[in-house]
Amino acid sequence: MTLSSIEKKKMRQEKILLSLNELKFATSEHIRVLHKLGSLRNALKVLNQMKEYLNIRKHNGRNVYYINNLGREIIGAETEIKWSLTVDHHLLRNDMYLYFKLPQDWKAEQKITFKYKNGLSYKESTIIPDATFTLHNIYYFLEVDRTQSMSENKKKINQYKLLSPAIEEQFKHKPFLVFYTTTESRKGLLEKLCSDVGLENIIISKEDLR
Repeated sequence: MTLSSIEKKKMRQEKILLSLNELKFATSEHIRVLHKLGSLRNALKVLNQMKEYLNIRKHNGRNVYYINNLGREIIGAETEIKWSLTVDHHLLRNDMYLYFKLPQDWKAEQKITFKYKNGLSYKESTIIPDATFTLHNIYYFLEVDRTQSMSENKKKINQYKLLSPAIEEQFKHKPFLVFYTTTESRKGLLEKLCSDVGLENIIISKEDLR
């Protein structure tokens, strides 16, 4: 039994709605790559056919898509997605989701509580990475850097330095800290902060993705 073109179209639309419900906000390019829609022109055509299920808002010169209430009903999603000041943060994180080839165990903003040695005793600390994932059994922690002060980034890096021995002891490897930042100058500063504490790192700027 083969599916009709209408059934195939419905299934594709539901898959796109499900992914938008997870990503919160996405550009046409994100959706094009994620769902293998071919050309950007075709992706825009597909999204235009779905406009009754989507909110579409122009942001920084490009359309940003997010699911509306009718779209939520189609896939049975409970949480309403509203436009917020965090949209750029979501879009940048999506860039990395695609850059790292859609890791199966990708988890956004998952709280991690760990113990680290402080002198003769142990202390507890908590960190919430923008995303965690593994590649070839190596742990990666993603931080999206937009307007964060470098002093705040330094605090985060020091926390990951404290976390690193716990990962190494349990999983027998050092984790990688990935920073995705907006400019080459910020990239250089982040590289230095990570190297100063001996932390395995990958620093990516938007320029690197062009």
